[in-house]
Amino acid sequence: MAVQARQIEITPIEENLEGELAKEIYYECGFCGKRVAIHQFARTLCERLSTNVYYCNFCLRHGFHTKNNKNVLILTFRSVIGHYYKEFYIRPIQPAKRMYISEIDEYVNAHVQAGLLNPAFYYNPDAYLWFVDFSKVGKGNKKITLHDVLKTIINIIACFNLKSNLYNVSMSSFYEKYKDAIEKFYTSRYRPAGRMILIPSLNVYTSDANEMKSFTSDLLIHNID
Repeated sequence: MAVQARQIEITPIEENLEGELAKEIYYECGFCGKRVAIHQFARTLCERLSTNVYYCNFCLRHGFHTKNNKNVLILTFRSVIGHYYKEFYIRPIQPAKRMYISEIDEYVNAHVQAGLLNPAFYYNPDAYLWFVDFSKVGKGNKKITLHDVLKTIINIIACFNLKSNLYNVSMSSFYEKYKDAIEKFYTSRYRPAGRMILIPSLNVYTSDANEMKSFTSDLLIHNID
């Protein structure tokens, strides 16, 4: 006897917006500073897990909304990614230096793979942010060493092939900026006032230096060669 499939009608759940004009509202994360559009339902859940401060889903999932976030250093390589996008894709001054989105994406993926080899490193792809948990870093037998953290930074920088792409940029001097800040955070949990994210510049002349530091994945996602 053949069994006929029953037709099921799926209807959206009606939502009470409580007088709000839109289902999504932009919020800024209280830890990583990421600005995100969040749906009312997700916002309600996030508010239950946090106090009076909004935290994005990524920070909540990894426990960065707790007091342990004092041990977490946020860093990024957006200055490199943004420079490649702006100078080599949007407005390539030298045709030989032109890059396609797929090439920039390969650099991004390579630096992600290099960073994730270290279990103390967490990555948020939407904002190109790395979160390094220094509660796992120390001198004990069950700790990752500071040397391991710095070696990971070197491996990440190497993925961008700066020497070939930017002849006037010193990879070593760029690395030293990360090294100095990481060592200060390791010894004293030091963060510069008003600067939650470690984001050294390339020291390459550009009129969009600040814009490159705030570069996110949206531009790469929505642009196809």
